[in-house]
Amino acid sequence: MRSVADFRGWAAQQWRAHWPAWLAASVTDADAEAGAVRWRPLHPPTESVMASDPDAVAAWVQAWQRFERTDGIHVEWSTRAWTNFGTQRLPERATGTPAALARLSGQSETWQRGLEGVARLREVWPDADLTDAIRAQARRLGALDEADVVRLLAVVAWIVANPSTGLWERELPVVGVHTKWLERHRALVEALVSGIAGEEGTGLRRVAVRFRVRALDPTLLPGPPDFSVDLAGLRALDVEPARVLICENATTLGTLPELPRTVALHGMGFAAPVLAEVPWVARADVAYWGDLDTYGFQILGQLRQALPRVESVLMDAGTWRTHEHLAVDEPRPFRGVIGHLTVAELDALALVRQGDRRLEQERIPRAPAAAELASAWTAR
Repeated sequence: MRSVADFRGWAAQQWRAHWPAWLAASVTDADAEAGAVRWRPLHPPTESVMASDPDAVAAWVQAWQRFERTDGIHVEWSTRAWTNFGTQRLPERATGTPAALARLSGQSETWQRGLEGVARLREVWPDADLTDAIRAQARRLGALDEADVVRLLAVVAWIVANPSTGLWERELPVVGVHTKWLERHRALVEALVSGIAGEEGTGLRRVAVRFRVRALDPTLLPGPPDFSVDLAGLRALDVEPARVLICENATTLGTLPELPRTVALHGMGFAAPVLAEVPWVARADVAYWGDLDTYGFQILGQLRQALPRVESVLMDAGTWRTHEHLAVDEPRPFRGVIGHLTVAELDALALVRQGDRRLEQERIPRAPAAAELASAWTAR
C-alpha cells in the first residue's frame, strides 16, 4: 500500500523531471492543467492484508480520502467484493495537476511565474511556436520576476523587429536593460528569438570573452603561468589538470596560493557555464568560488546545471558567519528562485538574503582563504 507520503515524494520527483515539459505544454494549452502527469498506482491491499491488519487498512483509506480533497489531486477508486469483509471501496491510483505537484514540491512560485511568463509571451506572439524554447528555458523563465519579464519582452521584441543592426550589445536601446542583464538572460532571449523569428542568436555584436588562466601548479603548463585566452584557445590548451578552480573575480584569481595539479580560471561572471565546453575542464574535478551574494549563487547554480559535479568552496554559512562583519549592502539583489544548489548552499543564501547583504570574495583575508582551499583540495 503506497502512502500519501510516498505520493508526495513521487510528486517531487515528477516535478523535477517533467515540469519544463508541462510548462511547454501551456504554450498551446492555456490552462496548463492538461499536462501529461501520469498516474501513480497505489497498490491497494488484498483481502488477506485486510484480515491481518484491518485498522491499518482503514487508516490508509481514510488518509487517501482526506488527501483527495486537496486542490488539484485526483484519486481513482475501485470496488472490491470480499468474502469476509463485503464490498470495499479502495483507492487504486492517484495523480495531480502540474500546479498541485508544484505545490507539493514547494515550487508554486516557480510554476506561477513560468505560467505568467508564457501567458505574456502568447499575448505578444500568439502565432509563434515557442514550445521548444519554453521546454529548454523553463528554469530561467520560472526564475524571472515581473520586472524581468517586462524587460525580456522588450528585448525580444526589439531584436525581432531589428534583426541586423550591427549594434554592439552595450548599445541595445531598451530602457532598464544593461549588458549584465543580457549576459545573464542571453540563452533565454536567443531561444525565444529563434522560436519567433527563426533566427539564431541576437544579431547583436559582442566582444569575445577572454578567460584569465593561472596554473597554480607550475609543472602543468609550459610558458607564462598567468595569461588570458578566448574559448577556442582554452579548448586547444595542452593541459590535463586533476582540478580546476573557477573564481568569480579576477583580483582573487591573482592572489590564489599554489595548489597541486590545479589550474584556476576567471569565470567571467555569467559566462562561466560555457567552460563546460572545454574538454579538459569537463574531465577535471571542478570547484567554484564566488561572492557570497545572490548573483554569486546564481552563477554557481547555472554552472552546476552545465557541470553537475561542480562543488563550491568558501560559499557556506560558516564562511558567511565568520566574515559577516566585512559584508556590505547588496543594492539590487536577485529575488528569483535559484536552482541546482545544495542544502548547505541554500542555507548560506538564506543568510545573505536576510538583510540583502553581500560578501565579496576579495574581502575574505588571504590566509584563512588559502587554508580552506588547501583543506578542500586535500579532501578530494
